[in-house]
Amino acid sequence: MKLIKLLFILMFGVKSLLAYELYDNRVEDKIWKSGETLLAFLQENMLPLRLYYDLDSEDEKLAEDIRSGTICNILRDENYEVLQALIPLNEELQLHIVRDDNQSYSMSVDPILYQTKQERLLISFDDIFSKDILNKTGNFPLAVELEQMFKNSIDFTKLKLGDKLVVFYTKKMRLGRFYGTQEIQAAMYENRFKKYYLFANEDGAYYDDKAKATDTNSFMVPCKYRRISSRFTKKRWHPILKKYRAHHGIDYAGPSGTPIKAAYRGKVIFMGTKGGYGKTVIIRHPNGYKTLYAHLSKFNNRVRGKTVKKGALIAYLGNSGRSTGPHLHFGLSLNDRWINPERKIVFKNGLSGAKRKEFMKVVKEYKGKIEELLQEGI
Repeated sequence: MKLIKLLFILMFGVKSLLAYELYDNRVEDKIWKSGETLLAFLQENMLPLRLYYDLDSEDEKLAEDIRSGTICNILRDENYEVLQALIPLNEELQLHIVRDDNQSYSMSVDPILYQTKQERLLISFDDIFSKDILNKTGNFPLAVELEQMFKNSIDFTKLKLGDKLVVFYTKKMRLGRFYGTQEIQAAMYENRFKKYYLFANEDGAYYDDKAKATDTNSFMVPCKYRRISSRFTKKRWHPILKKYRAHHGIDYAGPSGTPIKAAYRGKVIFMGTKGGYGKTVIIRHPNGYKTLYAHLSKFNNRVRGKTVKKGALIAYLGNSGRSTGPHLHFGLSLNDRWINPERKIVFKNGLSGAKRKEFMKVVKEYKGKIEELLQEGI
């Protein structure tokens, strides 16, 4: 019972403990359905629609991007009416709906409480790369991420019994379960006594132990721009607005009418208006990637529903939707989860100068840790 109370406080806050004491059996998990909207959720639960219409442009975008399959937590009273609800927007922020003593509802964007844990992993293979990782860790997202990382370095059809994998990563835990994505700092695969290294750089991309890029099929910057007006972030405190914000993409500021090009080859699966994003194009790419291009002025209708090449003209930069000036909002998702586009826009020839010097310090540190773990043999 004490553990349940602690988890409840972590989910809903200390002020909610009284509600727990009164209605300890009325917390439910809700799975966000494909195509479901925040407005539909409010209507279904008899909550005031003003909670949605009072959102500003950035928070509206976040609400539009709630991922299907997201687990939401709802606390109800004895009449089955909502007392509080937590709806994750990404890995760092959640919508918190709460009813006060005057029976009035409010909604805020709050940080998600979770724990981080540094992990190290050593696997000796006897089957298939991703299957072995999953079987020996039970960590499906980690298996997928590692396969994506090494797919351009290793021929998975030529793996040998006894090949080794070493990984240093950070995982998140929430309410006793894996939460969100892992942050991999370093990985080494040993195949036929040859070692393949990958290390995370500060730009989010991975490079080998010579600071060379291994991803030869990287995404391109989709337009010419004057400046980057906003970068990708899952959570930051806005000192003026006094609230947490997230930004699931990169904003490239430039003149209206600037040509927008496909960042990679794929099929145009959406071309139309999408809420606060305004005129929007979405392209589906191989291996679970999608790109989103928002606030456009007009489309290249010739590519509507078509498969396009990397660099193909798809639209023109604009200021549609909820936007404060002409810019392109460029978003990138992997398996329907937003990731930092800069992770896939890599320096094709590798790092150089001061960037390479700092990166090689990371390489030296983790190579030492990798050798220590191989010696321990755990």
